[in-house]
Amino acid sequence: MYPKVSKGEISVFSALSTAGLTYGMVTQKPIILRATIPDFCWFELKKAVYLDGIPVHNKDKQQQKDQEIVDLLEQRGWDVLRIPYEPPLTPTETDEIVETIRRFIGLDEE
Repeated sequence: MYPKVSKGEISVFSALSTAGLTYGMVTQKPIILRATIPDFCWFELKKAVYLDGIPVHNKDKQQQKDQEIVDLLEQRGWDVLRIPYEPPLTPTETDEIVETIRRFIGLDEE
């Protein structure tokens, strides 16, 4: 499944090795860029909404990942709304979230 290593790649690897530049380097390893799946998304408006359950998203490491996703999306012109909540949601809390999202996507006049 891995691509065949070319002679050029072998030559460059040898040169990098001789130069002492291979420490920590990997070769022929797939790299997957950070992906994200918003809970709700409006592609035409470039708006993404994430519902962040407090038990999961209150941890420092998760908050850092969440912020990285926000930063990446904003750099690409997206508006991002993260809504923290404590599950389970009550009907009143659900209504409040819907209103927040409505304002966020610009439908607050309906």
